[in-house]
Amino acid sequence: MSKRSDSPTSSGPTQPSSHFSSPLQEAIFILVIGLSQLFSVGSIGNTAFSVQHIGGALNASSNGQTSWFLAAYALCSGVFVLVGGRLGDHFGHKYVFIFGWIWMALWSLISGFAHNVILFDFARGMTGVGNGALVPNSFALLARAFPPFSTKKNIAFAFLGFCAPSGYIFGGLIGAAFAQHVTWRWGYWFWAVGCLVLGLATGVVVPHSVGSPIPGLSLRQFDYIGACTGITGLVLVAFAWNQASVVGWQEPYVYTLLIVGILFTVAFAISQSRVSAPVLPNSLWTRKGFAPVVIAMFFGWMSFSIFLYYTTTFILNVHRKLPLSAVAEMVPLVIGGFFATASVAIFITRVPAQYIFGLLGVYLPRVPAGGGGPDLSFASSGILITNVVLPEEQGAAGSFLSTVVQYAIALGLGIAATVEAHVNEGGKDVIMGFRGPYWLGIGFAAVGLLVVVFLVRDHRFDSVRVGEKDFRGDEEA
Repeated sequence: MSKRSDSPTSSGPTQPSSHFSSPLQEAIFILVIGLSQLFSVGSIGNTAFSVQHIGGALNASSNGQTSWFLAAYALCSGVFVLVGGRLGDHFGHKYVFIFGWIWMALWSLISGFAHNVILFDFARGMTGVGNGALVPNSFALLARAFPPFSTKKNIAFAFLGFCAPSGYIFGGLIGAAFAQHVTWRWGYWFWAVGCLVLGLATGVVVPHSVGSPIPGLSLRQFDYIGACTGITGLVLVAFAWNQASVVGWQEPYVYTLLIVGILFTVAFAISQSRVSAPVLPNSLWTRKGFAPVVIAMFFGWMSFSIFLYYTTTFILNVHRKLPLSAVAEMVPLVIGGFFATASVAIFITRVPAQYIFGLLGVYLPRVPAGGGGPDLSFASSGILITNVVLPEEQGAAGSFLSTVVQYAIALGLGIAATVEAHVNEGGKDVIMGFRGPYWLGIGFAAVGLLVVVFLVRDHRFDSVRVGEKDFRGDEEA
């Protein structure tokens, strides 16, 4: 059985050479695409570890206000990932990818010049739009550059996955170093320069044959109604949850925006069955096992966002550590991520993916093992999703899964901040203000684990089980 499953690996090894002029160009291509994940998650770490300095400079004192610094980025990233992949199909994945780098560079630069909370939050949100262009197109570029099941493709995607937890620490190191020794603003200006350099590198090393538009598509086919209603609905719902932690649910505009956001989201769902090329095809929900994976990822990543933000804040505010010391205490995330990535590569062909996926719920409440949960979920959820959707649905499914992850980060922080505001007695009980969100995160992880245990199944092994049953039946006969 294992020999049969390995056979595609040996097929067509010459295809990548048609895209790249040299092994060096190929290696730099993998590096540049992988660094998009490093900068994607690193942009959160850059802010998280310098949040005290930013809050002090912008007069933002409560966790409800400072959580917006991270949530604004994750929110806009999540909702624009939904359409970023489709835009890559129409305009070329390479060119939308370059746009993402330039857009992130511009708004990272503006973030460093912000002198009030509103402008800073807005700039972080706009930076997230750039990330929404990077994430889905990074997957598309790697998928188009290498043939299915090839060793190089596995290495490229493994590197892409490893860069996520490493990015949080890398970004934290940059932000903490500048905040502690110069000014937090230089953390964003450095980030802008890095994004610009990587944008230029993309233009040089990514071949046109890999990043060109998909033939046969026209802008008239683009789902403008779905894009507008989906983005509006998701933004308003997450904004209401996060803003409620700052001003309270008693403010009429907060629950009004929540209701309007829900209505737009419903309109988005309805519109997807009425257009020829929807952003999110309704047929995805009919694929066996798709919905449970999405639900488990959503709850798991809400838990992980709470773990990251409140652990970092606890180290900075309660332990009174300097930013660089806080980064050092979070280094086990990278170690856990490395071993998780390696273990997935070893066991994914031998063990049903739901067992690996389920470790997301087991590991997230733990420190330092919590860093391994997201890496386990990325690889295993990708296996589970690609096995149940049709080839023409792969792009939409991948973009939606990225949307779920980023949106879960934003919404999880908003709900956690609301819980914190209700249990910390107006800021008097600081420790309870951390325990409440942590218990919430454990609850989210438990829900994700239950969904995996009872609903998620890896259908790669169904044929093996059927074969074993037939063999036993033949023996008994």
